Amino acid sequence: MAIDLYPIPFATLVERLQREMNGPSMYALPKRFWWTPDPDVSLNFDHFGMTLGTPVGPASGPHTQLAQNLVLSWLGGARFMELKTVQILDELEIPRPCIHVPHVGYNVEWSQELLVHQSAKEYAKGWYLLHLLASEQGPGLWPTMDAIFDISVGYDLKGIQSEKIVSYLRTMKDAGELLQSLRDELPPTLRSFADIEVPSQISNSVTISTFHGCPADEIEAIATHLLEEYGFHTVIKLNPTLLGFERVQDIVREKLGYKQIHLSPEPFEKDLKWDQMLDMLPRLQKIASDKGVGFGVKFSNTLVMQSEEPPFKLGEEMYLSGPPLHVLALTLASEFAEATNYNIPITFSAGVDSQNFAGLVAAGIGPVTTCSDLLKARGYGRLHKYLQNLEKDIKAAGHASLADFLAERHGSATQDKRELQPLQTLAQETLVDPAFHSETNSKAPKKVGSELVLFDCLTCDKCIPVCPNAANFAFPVDQGTYTPGHVRWSDGSFQLEEGEPLLVDRKHQIGNTVDACNLCGHCDTWCPENGGPYLVKPNLFLSHESFSDHPERDGFLLSDDRKSIRWRRNGEVYAYAQGEGAEATFELPSGASLSLQKDQPTRCEGEGDADLRIAVSMRLILEGLTHPDADTWLPSAKQ
Repeated sequence: MAIDLYPIPFATLVERLQREMNGPSMYALPKRFWWTPDPDVSLNFDHFGMTLGTPVGPASGPHTQLAQNLVLSWLGGARFMELKTVQILDELEIPRPCIHVPHVGYNVEWSQELLVHQSAKEYAKGWYLLHLLASEQGPGLWPTMDAIFDISVGYDLKGIQSEKIVSYLRTMKDAGELLQSLRDELPPTLRSFADIEVPSQISNSVTISTFHGCPADEIEAIATHLLEEYGFHTVIKLNPTLLGFERVQDIVREKLGYKQIHLSPEPFEKDLKWDQMLDMLPRLQKIASDKGVGFGVKFSNTLVMQSEEPPFKLGEEMYLSGPPLHVLALTLASEFAEATNYNIPITFSAGVDSQNFAGLVAAGIGPVTTCSDLLKARGYGRLHKYLQNLEKDIKAAGHASLADFLAERHGSATQDKRELQPLQTLAQETLVDPAFHSETNSKAPKKVGSELVLFDCLTCDKCIPVCPNAANFAFPVDQGTYTPGHVRWSDGSFQLEEGEPLLVDRKHQIGNTVDACNLCGHCDTWCPENGGPYLVKPNLFLSHESFSDHPERDGFLLSDDRKSIRWRRNGEVYAYAQGEGAEATFELPSGASLSLQKDQPTRCEGEGDADLRIAVSMRLILEGLTHPDADTWLPSAKQ
């Protein structure tokens, strides 16, 4: 089975960091969007005795699957990384497209898209890279890495006890061998980064994804196993179905006005019930206490539903996130805190953004994670605003630390003994806040009606930051109107005729990295033009493996020395190789070839018929992709 993701090699990730360390951006995230700690305010947050530099992070999902995603999150200020859920079924057939976030969020993905051992390596790569950035060899902007990697697993005990998941969990507890293998991948030019001190334990905390339909006894068995067998700090992620079908229906469709969201009673009937949850929690608390580790809950998982709005298969079950889920999750968190006398820590993820994040933290919830908001304009560049707003609130209250700010609001309470009233008030206010109602969240990104083509677009660059995997990129080309003509040749002679012109109006072009693109389709949602950047713009394959694995996908593959390029176009492969000066060779799929001088034929071999705009396009893209200003994942050329 052809896979959709080919992780960026570790050496390439390190090389790009080295190259961009002191530049205006890293991994295409501009420096103005990086979070650098305010020296007058400490946002340190205690989570089960572990200190986080900030109480925010990416939720388990598209922003935590690949190493570069974790780097981008951390640059934005995230310090709690809820890794994408890993489960025994690691060869899933996920519909494409699978993510659609025009205002609220819809998706049909629900687990990792990598093999389990690949997930372990990606998390180890991310762990290593963050320690690199915080080391003496980093840019000197962050004194410590101060982040926690939180494992997410599901969905049944049998799968979690399988050999591949056991190996994964043990690796997360001790990744010494894996980290050493990463050091060994570094070439001599990057060997100085092999000396960075990186702790072998990547994670000692876990969030259990109960998903929809997981029965109470299975959830308790999974939690018990992870507590007793591994000694993990353990959090159970709960579902909005705990509120019951009629109540969720009333909140989502009637009170909030999301008439396009259709719910079915069946998932509610299968899911964990409120009384079942309250019954098992004390038993799990005792086990955690006996083991000397933390235990908590998280609100909330996504909501299973249907809608005609997303570009998914009609009638297909999908999952809701964003503003309506925020209201449901906060309602649950408030009622849960009241039912448990707020003696169980609550973490949170549902419709979190820069406007509501600080209020959640102030109400005693944390860490707080986000997903759908990062899938909107500026992507990871939205995170630093979360923290700046929290810093402002802390300063306005006359404090120099988050700890003192929370102590004032909740007395001398610790994390598992917060004051209830602020959370209840916040939940009540959110239910009637227009920011979460359909009228405020019904406008999709504007489309202008024009169609995307290979070269040129509006160059708004919106598709670049909204991609969680940093698959879309910018590169320069030479502008101009090219009229190379149409050529036919045989028996050593050729005939050049006038052909259609090739107009390249803009120096700034957009491309897509196939290896890092899982065809989620989300960049199409935010592109003002029709067609989808991930489908229409130049598709760049980074490896021979990915190029050969996807014969159905047109795109470009550069040679290791960066002097030639192949273009699979309408299923047929053309080749273009640079020679000395302005000389080049252009080869047709048939094997017939032309020698070119400044885009014009000088010699020929075989018998052929070609539009020379193809050759010019290949030259422009080859020169653009290898230009120093190109923002690609290409490694340095191999000599």
